[in-house]
Amino acid sequence: MGFLKLAAAAAAISVVSFGVSPASADQGTVIGLPGPPVGVAASSDGTVFVTRYDWSGGMFVLTPGARVPARTVRTGNFPTSVASAPDGTLYLVQSGGSDQREIAVLPGAADEVARTIPVSHGEHWLAAGPDGSLFVANPNEGTVSVILPDAATIARTIKVGAGPRAVAVAKDGTAFVTNEHSGTVSVIPAGSGTASRTIDVGRKSNPHGIAAAPDGTVYVTNVLTDEVVVIEPKTAAVARRIPVGRSPQEVAAGPDGSIYVTNSVDRTVSVIGPGESDVTRTVPVGKEPGRLAVTPDGTVYVANRAGNSVSVLSSEATAAKAGSATPEAGPAAGPEPLQDSSNKAEVSFFIGGGAAVLLGALVGVGFWLRQRAKRKAA
Repeated sequence: MGFLKLAAAAAAISVVSFGVSPASADQGTVIGLPGPPVGVAASSDGTVFVTRYDWSGGMFVLTPGARVPARTVRTGNFPTSVASAPDGTLYLVQSGGSDQREIAVLPGAADEVARTIPVSHGEHWLAAGPDGSLFVANPNEGTVSVILPDAATIARTIKVGAGPRAVAVAKDGTAFVTNEHSGTVSVIPAGSGTASRTIDVGRKSNPHGIAAAPDGTVYVTNVLTDEVVVIEPKTAAVARRIPVGRSPQEVAAGPDGSIYVTNSVDRTVSVIGPGESDVTRTVPVGKEPGRLAVTPDGTVYVANRAGNSVSVLSSEATAAKAGSATPEAGPAAGPEPLQDSSNKAEVSFFIGGGAAVLLGALVGVGFWLRQRAKRKAA
């Protein structure tokens, strides 16, 4: 390898070590993380919480405008879904043992878990209602559990369709549940112990994510048919279907009624304007985008599960005009979980020093190779 190639390789390694990724204001920002992000939720003050799905666990806290996590909250292993209640209480699903899952409760977005509520084994996705009630999808049982504010146990369990995946709660407290295996959406009126109706959205469409817009319109992602189903609030029936990208996973509604859809295969987010019947913009993000959250100012946070990063899209980046790429982040731009903030400078120095040492070593190897070639030629 030539000297210039060695130097270029060293420079590239040093950039990756710092987690640097160029971005313009129109493209938004990318926050690199040291582990796979799965769940993401936004609080009323614009703070965003992202779960790290691995043995280390932890939940990253992203403050508005920050390019690295502000801190890491200690959790159990393999945390997944996270929800933020109106009073600031955080709920997240984590490992509770070899065959058990549990819901961790963090009152007031505290830095440690105050109590846990056992749930069954398997995946559970959470949604908080306007009154602070927590809805828990139980796919293995075909039910949705409801936990009341400040409660330590499940208040009631409601039978829905087969394979409930996600829950969205409208402003009036009505809950809508996607049933993957049934191809339906169950409707649960506020305070009810039973589903009042079931809406067919496609028997072989694999409905997945769901969101309720401020006006009560409900949007459902159909993974196998690459579309978003729109359910009007007055009729509670399918009004139209909007084609999006490949394998749409999750959907979220902005405060102005804009709809955002993550397309996992395309690595994009589809933007649908308020009341529109077509995609108004497509924005590239990271590898395998999944869960997403929208803050009160309209900023969109996308968890890129295979990219170990979060894409942050401002309102300018998601406006109805031609899309522009959001760059993929390098590894670990933020602090390691549970790292004390006083050690940040030391860690940065260590990473930068390691890159400099590596660069020096590669330069030395290049010089030695050139000298050896000269001797052989002589």
